Amino acid sequence: MLLAACGQPTVHRTTEKLSTFDVQEPPAEAAPPSPAGRQIAYDYTVTYAFDRPVVAQVQGAQLALCRKLGAARCMVVRSTLHTPGPEEHVSSDEALLLVDARLATGINQRLDALASEGGARLSERASTAEDVTRRVIDADAKVRAKQALAERLLAIIGSGKGNVGELVQAERAYATTQEELDAARQERAGLAQRVAMSSVTISYVYKDRADDQSAIGASLRSAGETLSNSLAALITAVVAAFPWLILGGGVLAGLRWVARRRGWRRPWRRKVTDPDE
Repeated sequence: MLLAACGQPTVHRTTEKLSTFDVQEPPAEAAPPSPAGRQIAYDYTVTYAFDRPVVAQVQGAQLALCRKLGAARCMVVRSTLHTPGPEEHVSSDEALLLVDARLATGINQRLDALASEGGARLSERASTAEDVTRRVIDADAKVRAKQALAERLLAIIGSGKGNVGELVQAERAYATTQEELDAARQERAGLAQRVAMSSVTISYVYKDRADDQSAIGASLRSAGETLSNSLAALITAVVAAFPWLILGGGVLAGLRWVARRRGWRRPWRRKVTDPDE
């Protein structure tokens, strides 16, 4: 009994350490939607058509406007610009902007105005809205759950209770939880960015002639190519046959010379004699 009594504190302490270390991650509670309403992420696409090679000027003016507004309201993510050569009649370029969702309508109108001033016309426009409310709620709940678990594990490590193996295991669990917490925070920040900043994808399409003129021009070019190919084939045939023509002419001239020397006559030039003579 005495031995059992002496061992009771140790057994109780070990049991306490195990129950304390056996921390279950709290369930991710769904937070109620924010008073501001649902979380909507908007994306815009617009296409400008050009019949003159002025894409560089229009794109430059639009990107300058975005940079002038500042990164908090407009950011140039990427842009491409291809200068068409003398023989190129069609080219396409693109720019991707991130704009403050609250200012998206006004910024799009200013972009349209710059394009119109540069001689472009609006060819196509589209917008999409994605409801990310549930994803935002889940991300918030995940962050809170991972944060609570990390705090509990840190408390266990700080208490120093348990043997070396248990403390090492707790430290590893804490490190893993911290990584998961960082990932959850990044996901939440990315969703917040999606809602706060709308993407605007701008396409610039340059075509230097109308469709009917292009069709006529294409037909003329096709006819010209056919004619040039035929002439090329004829020239090739003549060049290939030229040596044989020279050789054949030489052989024919030689035969005629031999015939004259030997007095040969062609059948139709021989004198026809009367059988009675």
